[in-house]
Amino acid sequence: MLDLKSLLNEKQCEAATCPDQYLRIIAGAGSGKTCVLTYRIAYLIDQGVSPYSILAITFTNKAASEIKARVFDLLGEQGVTLCTIHSWCYRFLRREIKLIGYSSNFTILDEDDQLTLMKQIFEDMGLSKKDSRIKIVLNFISSEKTEGHQYEDIKDQNSFDPNFKICLEAFRRYTEKLKEQKSLDFDDLLLKTIEILKEFQDVKERYSHRYTHILVDEFQDINELQFRLIKLLLGKDTALTVVGDPDQTIYTWRGAKNEIMLRLDKFLHRDVKTVILDRNYRSTNAILKVANTLISNNKDRMKKDLYSLQPNGEKVEFVNSRTAKEEANYIATKILEMHREGLKYQNIAVLYRANYLTRELETQLAVYGIPYKVYGGMKFYQRREIKDILAYVNLLINPDSDLSLVRIINVPRRMVGEQTLETLKKEAEQNGQSLYIYLVEGLKDSSVIPDSKKKSLLKMVGIIEQTRDKLKNSSREEISNVFEQMIENLGYFDYLLQEDDGEDREENVKELIGALDRFLKDNEELTYVDFFNNAMLQTSQDDLIEGDYVSLMTVHIAKGLEFDYVFVYSLGEGIFPNVRAVTESKTGLEEERRLAYVAFTRARKKLYLTSNQDYSYVLQAPLRPSRFIKEAGIEYRTFQRPTFENSNFEKMYFEEQKKKIKIEQKNHFDAKNNIVWKVGDRLEHNKWGSGEVVELLNGLIIVRFDDESVGKKTLIANYFGLKKI
Repeated sequence: MLDLKSLLNEKQCEAATCPDQYLRIIAGAGSGKTCVLTYRIAYLIDQGVSPYSILAITFTNKAASEIKARVFDLLGEQGVTLCTIHSWCYRFLRREIKLIGYSSNFTILDEDDQLTLMKQIFEDMGLSKKDSRIKIVLNFISSEKTEGHQYEDIKDQNSFDPNFKICLEAFRRYTEKLKEQKSLDFDDLLLKTIEILKEFQDVKERYSHRYTHILVDEFQDINELQFRLIKLLLGKDTALTVVGDPDQTIYTWRGAKNEIMLRLDKFLHRDVKTVILDRNYRSTNAILKVANTLISNNKDRMKKDLYSLQPNGEKVEFVNSRTAKEEANYIATKILEMHREGLKYQNIAVLYRANYLTRELETQLAVYGIPYKVYGGMKFYQRREIKDILAYVNLLINPDSDLSLVRIINVPRRMVGEQTLETLKKEAEQNGQSLYIYLVEGLKDSSVIPDSKKKSLLKMVGIIEQTRDKLKNSSREEISNVFEQMIENLGYFDYLLQEDDGEDREENVKELIGALDRFLKDNEELTYVDFFNNAMLQTSQDDLIEGDYVSLMTVHIAKGLEFDYVFVYSLGEGIFPNVRAVTESKTGLEEERRLAYVAFTRARKKLYLTSNQDYSYVLQAPLRPSRFIKEAGIEYRTFQRPTFENSNFEKMYFEEQKKKIKIEQKNHFDAKNNIVWKVGDRLEHNKWGSGEVVELLNGLIIVRFDDESVGKKTLIANYFGLKKI
């Protein structure tokens, strides 16, 4: 029997063991939410509830894995369904989607795939694939689907707005293309699941009887569509536990509805038991005082004040620098000082409202030689080489995916240009086949495709079909080797190694194969098809990698994470709170305040808040401190940058830097490479390829590289590996 009274505090224990059918746990930041959720699952199993009748929905795959591991450590039990809501819908649809006329071997499109498909649709409509309205259309479709609408639901709407007509026509074609190519987007995973549960009563009853207990984490960020799905899964006797913090609702811009958690009894038409967890195990009282004071300015919330039994800790600092450069310099020197005193970089994070703010910060960190990683950019599963392999695999799973074939038809190079591709599309269309099926069944008899191109395409098709046959007869232990052999036979590794960064890209592909192997070993009930489709369901936090560097990320990505030392950067009025969010929405200011509250409560030991008085080209005005500083009850001073005369640390640091630069110049820099750079100059880098100079900074240049996975880099101007084009 679990002795929860010795493991949990009084309120945590109440939440973990509550017998009420409908339970709402308001879990403040750092209050042990994951711990309580874990122990509630363990308690239910300990009380005789079958683990197979428990469904726990989490916000990230990482959180699901963590809870699953904890439950196993406690009880040695497996069988609980623990996953994100999209992952659960995927599993459901693989079993049930045939009921509505879809193939169970469907492909999931990510945002990049949707963009590629919409560009093709715009071309088919006689518009440019560079048309700025493409993203407007994609946002329109996602918004409609989040509200529960498919094209059929809105096709009869009338509007005099020509853009609405384009949106509607593109939505129609998009819907048809998805069905033709047996594909679903993220919103479809929810919509199709709801459609089946509503139309097929026997299916609904089967699932509502299967799950006697449903637990939902991060419930404050649930949207109406997700809530509709959860209600469909509730049977007469199903127990529902929801866990979250309405003060941390930060996703209303993508449909999250804070009021569902705040007024759950009205939404369910049932009595709901509420337990508030307000003891914080993460932060000092100095940090909590500031966070509590700030969030108390919100009106639409459930009142709670976090407290800690830890010492008060260091006072929260706010530094308002004169310029953006000084603000970034303050953070860099502070981090370097902490590191010199023995603190690892991995214990430090810099959080900000938007990605565009990092440029000056990255420059200063680079100047001081501080290692850092920016999150929120290119995720592992969005890298070019990974997307290529996923496209090949999709053709094994779903031969009707024209999108996948178009991506890799000339990767590696097979002499297939735009004209040949258009010819293949016409031939396939005339035969009533997808592109890939046409290549398998009709290409060899084509009289319009040259033999040299036929040969390379038939070789590719032959390798894919051989792989399909091998997979049917392979054991689970052999499957990863079968895929690696396919990639080798396609010449893809050789193709990668022709590029400057080919070895890094090859390692990424091999990491994908290794991840597949581990997945099959850890999930005996799942297949390689599940692995590759789950790859499309990863979140930004699932891609976090450990290492000794400072983490730079937006507050949205930082939610759920914690660091010993946190800098909240660029806290200027109009930036944070964001001027657009405040002016375009009645509830925008409260959401911005919740976002700041999330940022503050990521810190364990010390919280630093910074801003500057520089002119903002985004706001077209000089900056002033965010209203959140005053609302949080913080006094502040103006930062004066230390000089050589009054800072021994600064003297010592720059003496070391002089020595370091001399060594670097000897080893890495070419005195002859004294190029005079101008903004707009094109260059070639020995590792990252071609790019364009976008800014000059005191012996440094900022380069935007053509390869999107490289992005912007800050470089020393006379680096020997640079060549002006």
